Amino acid sequence: MNDNSNTLVVIDDNHPLYEVIKPHFEVRNAKDALASFDTYELIIDLTAMRTKGKIAFLKELSRTTKAEIISDLTLSWGEMVLKECPKISGALSLLFFSPTQKVEYFAKNEHTKSLIEKFLTVINKSGIEHSHLRLGFHYPRAISMIVNEAYFALGENLATKEAIDLAMKNGVNYPLGPVEWGEKIGLKYIIDLLTEYSEITQDPRYRIAQELKMTGKYI
Repeated sequence: MNDNSNTLVVIDDNHPLYEVIKPHFEVRNAKDALASFDTYELIIDLTAMRTKGKIAFLKELSRTTKAEIISDLTLSWGEMVLKECPKISGALSLLFFSPTQKVEYFAKNEHTKSLIEKFLTVINKSGIEHSHLRLGFHYPRAISMIVNEAYFALGENLATKEAIDLAMKNGVNYPLGPVEWGEKIGLKYIIDLLTEYSEITQDPRYRIAQELKMTGKYI
């Protein structure tokens, strides 16, 4: 992607990757993107929204542009968003920090796959393709549940944050401890994702630890 002039990235300035994205692409927040009359060939939506808000935003965005749209669905029910917003040609999960710099994505066709891969190359990341997108992406779901379990342990006074992180790094060879990992991602995003999955599935596995709620609410 040598020429990015026909690509718009929709991203808020508090997004973890805002400073990484800004030097390479034109950026606008969601409100400004909807109000824009500029013409683009590709719009990459990196807004951090849960399913209901994401669907509403993408439907409105689809009405205002003829550009191909790829959306970050980290916090959303991917299958539902793609069903309700058929103009979306691809999805990725870029919101959660990953120490491997790998990003999961889904593309409806080879052209979209190429666009996603080129975009990731520009920001020094590599992709892992999913052939189907169901509830959501694997990495955010798995790491959120791991972080949540660590906060259950904290709430029950089973160990300190430092002890939990040290045990998981030395005992399981994690690159980061779960508490450290959750703080690196952002506890608000962890809570948002677990809340979304809990409401959709009613599965008790996604019940949020009280300690995580108390810690993450004000961060």
